[in-house]
Amino acid sequence: MSNTRNFTMVAPGLHSSRRFLALDDSGRALFFYLLTSPHQTSCGCSQIRPGYACADLGPGWPEAKYLTCLADLEGAGLIITDPETNEIYIDRWFRHNSKGSWKYAKAIQSQIYKIESEMLREKVNADFADTDLGHAAYEAGEAEKAADRPSAANSESRLLSTRLMQRGDPDARIYRGVR
Repeated sequence: MSNTRNFTMVAPGLHSSRRFLALDDSGRALFFYLLTSPHQTSCGCSQIRPGYACADLGPGWPEAKYLTCLADLEGAGLIITDPETNEIYIDRWFRHNSKGSWKYAKAIQSQIYKIESEMLREKVNADFADTDLGHAAYEAGEAEKAADRPSAANSESRLLSTRLMQRGDPDARIYRGVR
């Protein structure tokens, strides 16, 4: 589920969040790592095996410390984890990361579909659907579905026989009976 991103938005309000400030230094460091690591995706859910995280965090991070801090973050309501798939969702991700175009929204949707954990996939999808960006992705999907169905009104449209539409391929004009 890795995704290469050029930057990550971190809300300055994080440093005054009661949930964040209630953590010890290790918990804060782990949360900041989860927010900004190269494993993080645009949908806020990443798959990080404990060994990878410990290697990224450095020699002061044995697996037991990582798992303890991860549990502390979940207890503080900052993340939701699925230990079976090693996936971690940053709770409230879309409150701070829901700006972009409908194309970006569709890319986020495709990332959501890749989440292995059914529980996390449903949570992330529900959070995303509640945003303007989620609505844009839904509308774009509906428009694509509608575009795949040919409209009877357009099959023999008079607009197709206008001079503007007749420009282009000379063989097409002959085919249409226009010379």
